[in-house]
Amino acid sequence: MVKSFEGARGFAALIVALFHFKLIVTGPFTAVVTGWSLVRNGYLMVDLFFVLSGFLMAANYAQRLESKQAFRPFLLRRLGRLFPLLVFATVLYVLVQNADHFIRNQIVALDLAKLASGTAHLPYVLPTLAEILATLTMTHSLGLFDKLILNFASWSISVEFYTYILFAAVCFMLRGRARLFAFGLLALAASVLIAWLAIVPRDCRVQLHCLDITYDFGFFRSVAAFFLGALASSLSKHWRCSANLGQAGALSLLLLLFLLVDRFPLLDFLCPPLFVLLVLSIRQDEGMLAPLLGSQPFQTLGRNSYSIYMMHPPMLWVVWPGLKAAQGHLWLELALLLAYIVLVLLVSGWTYQYIEDPARKWINGLASAKSDKLSPRVRPV
Repeated sequence: MVKSFEGARGFAALIVALFHFKLIVTGPFTAVVTGWSLVRNGYLMVDLFFVLSGFLMAANYAQRLESKQAFRPFLLRRLGRLFPLLVFATVLYVLVQNADHFIRNQIVALDLAKLASGTAHLPYVLPTLAEILATLTMTHSLGLFDKLILNFASWSISVEFYTYILFAAVCFMLRGRARLFAFGLLALAASVLIAWLAIVPRDCRVQLHCLDITYDFGFFRSVAAFFLGALASSLSKHWRCSANLGQAGALSLLLLLFLLVDRFPLLDFLCPPLFVLLVLSIRQDEGMLAPLLGSQPFQTLGRNSYSIYMMHPPMLWVVWPGLKAAQGHLWLELALLLAYIVLVLLVSGWTYQYIEDPARKWINGLASAKSDKLSPRVRPV
């Protein structure tokens, strides 16, 4: 296990959770805390997930996916990693959202509307058959809907799973330089498509958040960053830059990007290549970032990162009732923000221990029974 990767993934998950909190709170305290450009543009951390995933998949599986017998164990492992928590978090999201609506409807019914955010009756959310089937097949963010459905964070899980399938197919069909060329071509073609979609139809130079492409063309966003990471992994043996120099360069350029991206939104497209530079510089657990990313708090965040990512949307509904009372009050907003962070960390630790890890181990056991050739060199990601 590369501890620096684990720590970076945990940090990214926490930033995404703060990004979504920032979208629903605009008071004085949180305006300062979540006004930092890193949090304000925290959706870009999803591309770090994709880059890391591509880097690790290429390092651990590229040479092993050269036979048809390797496909099934590989896909079982990916399912074991993604599917159980996806289902649990989605069901919980719907239940918590409806519980929130029930409480607020009862407040209105009891003529206590001053405690509620509105006086209208809030409809309960019942997933449609199409939404249920799409979630269970992880196709819900492949352009089938005109919005994010159910647990909104799960869009990236949908597109990443099918990126895995594309990766496995490329590794099976191609070898050597042809495979590297395919990795590069896929990354380039997907990046060009995403840039065109963001700049032309969506006019992101005015709307900002150029790379915030999710439920419709998010698959291509995943392909672009994933295969960029896979290409970097395949060529990493030629990397000659020292860890400290690489990390200093990556951090300086990323800091500059986040400082300027609100003024120059097209800089969004530089984020995946800069994440590649960062990943290359920390891949050997050396350099100035290694002690920080390898520390216990960051390792715990990294271990629970998938749970943090999937569980923070339902936790937003838990803290939502307190927003009206906290709005505009410094200390109440501080308490609400801290409560949200603590709640996300506690719940994600629980889901990792009792949902994510046991389910993954059980499904990985099934994969190992099919083939002992795909036992990864590092902890499965």
